[in-house]
Amino acid sequence: MKRHISLIALLTALILTGCSDYLDETPKGTLIPKTVNDFGMMLDDATFGSLSYIALGQNETLLMGDEIQITPNKQAEYSAWGIAGYKWDDYLFGSNEDDRDYNGFYHAIYICNYIIANVGDAKEGTQFTRQFVEGSARFTRAYAYLTLVNMYARQYDAATALTDPGVALVLDADPNQSPTRATVQEVYDQIIDDATRAETLLESPEQDYTFRPGKIGACGLLARIYLYMEDYAKCQEYARKARLLSHEPFDYNQLSVTMMNPDLGITGWPGFYIYGYQYPDVVVYKAEGNWPMLYQDFNLSDEMAALYEATDLRLQIFLTTYGRFGFIPGVESLRVAGYYNPSNKGINIGEIYLMNAEAAARTGNIDEALECLNILGRKRHKAGTYEDVTERDTTKLLQLILDERRRELFLCGQRLFDLKRLNKDPRFAKTITHVLDGQTYTLNPDDPHYVLPIPLNVIDRNPNMEQNPR
Repeated sequence: MKRHISLIALLTALILTGCSDYLDETPKGTLIPKTVNDFGMMLDDATFGSLSYIALGQNETLLMGDEIQITPNKQAEYSAWGIAGYKWDDYLFGSNEDDRDYNGFYHAIYICNYIIANVGDAKEGTQFTRQFVEGSARFTRAYAYLTLVNMYARQYDAATALTDPGVALVLDADPNQSPTRATVQEVYDQIIDDATRAETLLESPEQDYTFRPGKIGACGLLARIYLYMEDYAKCQEYARKARLLSHEPFDYNQLSVTMMNPDLGITGWPGFYIYGYQYPDVVVYKAEGNWPMLYQDFNLSDEMAALYEATDLRLQIFLTTYGRFGFIPGVESLRVAGYYNPSNKGINIGEIYLMNAEAAARTGNIDEALECLNILGRKRHKAGTYEDVTERDTTKLLQLILDERRRELFLCGQRLFDLKRLNKDPRFAKTITHVLDGQTYTLNPDDPHYVLPIPLNVIDRNPNMEQNPR
């Protein structure tokens, strides 16, 4: 473990020293990667709270959507940037503050750039193959860029993607650069190239540890990419391929863990005690990145809570009225996302089934859409209580699939991205309101605040970077 951490630290020093145009970090290390094994260990950085962001996802948009509400008794527990996001302020961070997600994903990209450029000349290893290491690096780089372009750029639109500013596209480990923003189309082209190569290079469907990607994860990532691009035929192709390579969703009726949930007559800590990367439906695990709240003891919005039926096991297993420090007077009707809720910021089986369902519905394959939706639904409700969906009207079926996607991917970091893409369709566009300190804040479908600002300290240090409209 010490060697593994030292390798990452050294690489960080190598690629970030002098990189003040982007990031303000200069970690120190002691070892130089020489073998395929060394490069493979760099990608095994699943350390909780790691700054490398190799195995982390984003949390900065969690409070900007319609999943969570900030209640007065908990307001003091939220970070200043979390409150700013909840109100859709122009900026989440000041000019002297770092945007940890922005820095972190570029950190991961630089590590991947270094690996991709050098693993071909590395000495043979014993644990990792050269092909797997390159495939993992390309998967990680694609995942990072897909997250960045959806956080800091407009929603992909084929009509404007060639001119819409995307994010800085850096594909080598040279820190002495001051890049401009590539277009959204250029960023997506690179993401597709990396993810497609990863799918070819990653021969094994799954890995022993879920923070290592396999072919299922690469196909799932490609399905997500094409879903965001509204290329539903391609989305269906890769979601179907991932689904057929994987197992069916885990039956929550079989979940045998220690539950601490007062709704079930058990008092104590909410959630259940298994690590997120051990959860049975995880394909590629990504842990929490920048937290807007110390204990992640979130309150669901009333709308979100109403989406769960009484027979839905997700309501009983993952959500509770028991807060981090006890019951919350006056708000027991609100569901609290427990501290130990293993929300996965990566890719899981449920998402794959729902991408397959949505893409199939949008391309007229209603039977396949219903099959995917109902297989998942049966595994998420108390045995014998789920009634198969038979709706064949496309718009109504899509709404049912999208509602199920909200339930399945709650706190997984994709809701704001979904809102952005769905706002392009008048059938599913919505206006969001948040109330804080007696004041109502509104986010309309065309509001530029759906796009996060480029961090102010990045703009200050790199005059070539264009800021997003505020």
